[in-house]
Amino acid sequence: MAQASQMRALVTGGAGFIGSHLVERLLTHGHQVTVLDNCSTGRWSNLDGIKDRALIETNLVDVSSDPLETHFEGIDWVFHIAGLADIVPSIQKPDAYFLANVVGTQQVVEAARKHDVKRLIYVASSTCYGIPDVYPTPETANVQPQYPYALTKYLGEEIVMHWAQVYGLPSICLRLFNVYGPRSRTSGTYGAVFGVFLAQK
Repeated sequence: MAQASQMRALVTGGAGFIGSHLVERLLTHGHQVTVLDNCSTGRWSNLDGIKDRALIETNLVDVSSDPLETHFEGIDWVFHIAGLADIVPSIQKPDAYFLANVVGTQQVVEAARKHDVKRLIYVASSTCYGIPDVYPTPETANVQPQYPYALTKYLGEEIVMHWAQVYGLPSICLRLFNVYGPRSRTSGTYGAVFGVFLAQK
């Protein structure tokens, strides 16, 4: 029998570094979790410790190009983490970043709107500040994206907040800075600096 406080959550990018930790936390609190991931950067092995739990459903889905409607039926919360990261590859392949981070986000918020989700949380990026003038950087700092990755994540943020304004979709955007921890990437030319530090450690 479901707990009185049990909610149904959908996590895009749930097989990634950040997403897999969020999935674990949601399951720990007894919530049902649907994971959507195309595994372009995430890995199902990130969920190996929990994949047999009855409260999790995993789906190989690209939010920018695959139909989403059926996955959003009955969902209470949406955590939109899926997207392409890293600065240099975004300069090399801006079209791919626009498709994943802008079109993908629009697809997700529209599906969330159609299914009357109670809350949408969008994982934005601190790269929207460019090279800030102030450290630590306050939320009120000027937005000045300098790379396609930063721009596409900020455009995703604008889409989310526009849907919140026009359609009343309850939404929050979180501009994450350097996230690190277990399962973070420690190799690759464009890995985050904390991944390099962890690998050296």
